[in-house]
Amino acid sequence: MLSRVADSLYWMSRYVERAEHTARVMAVKLESMVEQQPEDARASWARVVEALQDTHWDDLPQDAPAITKRLVFDRENESSLLASLSFARDNARQVREALSNEVWGNLNRLYLHLSGVQADAIWVHSPAILFRDVLDEMQGLEGVTYSTLSHGEGWYFLELGKYIERVQLLGRMLDVHFRQGGVAPKYFDWLVLLKFCTAFEPYTKLYTASIRPQKIAEFLLFDPEFPHSIRFSIDKMTEALARVAPGAPPARRASVERLAGRLKASVDFGQIDELMSGGIATFLSDITRQCEKIHEALFASYITYGAETVL
Repeated sequence: MLSRVADSLYWMSRYVERAEHTARVMAVKLESMVEQQPEDARASWARVVEALQDTHWDDLPQDAPAITKRLVFDRENESSLLASLSFARDNARQVREALSNEVWGNLNRLYLHLSGVQADAIWVHSPAILFRDVLDEMQGLEGVTYSTLSHGEGWYFLELGKYIERVQLLGRMLDVHFRQGGVAPKYFDWLVLLKFCTAFEPYTKLYTASIRPQKIAEFLLFDPEFPHSIRFSIDKMTEALARVAPGAPPARRASVERLAGRLKASVDFGQIDELMSGGIATFLSDITRQCEKIHEALFASYITYGAETVL
């Protein structure tokens, strides 16, 4: 596979995952506003803002419409929902030959739909409806991606992008909820966190309706079967790494696989009791740092390497 194709598929998938995460968080947040007191809603918005972009709360207006406009429609904010879809579309357009008509059509239609929405217009009725519609379209995009593309090397670059991005997004969301200091989340905030991660129903089926921070952390960090847990995502990322560049020399594969193996071991053998006693922030930052190293090693080995590496 050409490295430029792998590069575009990887980044397309990362941006699609980022856009879906943003749409889901905004839908849940806007739906939950009616059940919160103003001071609780403000603290919750602060966590959402920090989880979705590296901007301090003081840098944003403090009313929901202005925050929504910045997080969703502001093209100058590279982490916004519309910017993420635009970047995904740009990368997809560069590798149209590697995608099916259905994948390109769904992604292009979703981008055009959202780019035609006026930020102020969504507040006429329930603003969360827009984001639920976007989520429905994105799940359709995921479905046609799975069912209309060959599951070859390009597919595994898509998988890599999706799960590396998911691990980092989940890690940031968990960090802003479990970090010491600031306004501590209340019972309702923990429930909303589960919904941010599509985890409310799976969690309650496993732990009944007992909403306890330690159990939430254990589920979202270490559950091996839930698609939006960090452990599940790292397992999928490791599987994808083993399937890309099968013809590459072992020496070029070794650095990436070694980093992935180290990351997998850290979640396979993690103990929630130890983390909840004060080490969860360090654990999450270490996972993020290891993902960044895997990203750098992946590009150095398979995408941006020079001719001297091959020779």
